[in-house]
Amino acid sequence: MKEKPAWLIEYEDKLEDGRIVTYNYDREGDILEIFFRKGGGCGVELADGIVLRYDVETGEPLSLIFLCFSTMMQPTELGPMSFPLTGLDDLPPEMRETVQRIITSPPVSHFLKVSALWRAPDQRLEPITYVEEIPRLVSLLRKAA
Repeated sequence: MKEKPAWLIEYEDKLEDGRIVTYNYDREGDILEIFFRKGGGCGVELADGIVLRYDVETGEPLSLIFLCFSTMMQPTELGPMSFPLTGLDDLPPEMRETVQRIITSPPVSHFLKVSALWRAPDQRLEPITYVEEIPRLVSLLRKAA
């Protein structure tokens, strides 16, 4: 059996709805990937440093990837840091609809909180998100530091 590298923190957890997710955190790269299920699929950059992988055939989420995860989790004076979902703008309409459904539904919505910001001059809604704190992961990261 291979020994896990020291830079990798990996664990499974059960969500409130009973789903099992696997967290892989690369301490050296500060990259967190949350796996919902195994398989190959399409990757969509939702925002700078946030990537959704999903199965194109079934429309089911495979994983969420967070680059610079510890930076994303830094609180601000006003609450969690939010990120514009600029990656949605470049998607074809059908793909955009699929991705929006995925990110606003469990299990992805357990980790990404999506809302909209009203842009008055343009009179349009800009989708934004923040990353929900994962208490058990934060605890593991503190112990490993």
